[in-house]
Amino acid sequence: FAYVNAVFMGAGAKVWNPMALWAGLITAALIIPVFCFRHYIQDGGKFPDHMMADLGMAGADLSVKKAGMLPYLTLAAGVIVMLIANWVFVI
Repeated sequence: FAYVNAVFMGAGAKVWNPMALWAGLITAALIIPVFCFRHYIQDGGKFPDHMMADLGMAGADLSVKKAGMLPYLTLAAGVIVMLIANWVFVI
């Protein structure tokens, strides 16, 4: 049902303003540099030890990539569905 929600988000954004979807995407993307700074500079590209203890995981648990490219393909498909819905549905 997540893709149905993406269709509603893409189609419904034009109800408020034709540029509402783009403004929301740009605003949401502003957190990406903060994440990169916190993860790669402050934490050295590794999860903190106390976080691993909270999750009940060891560092070796993160070395095995189980899903491969599937999470990235799923996210990309969701964005594509949302953008197509925004393009198709016109008020």
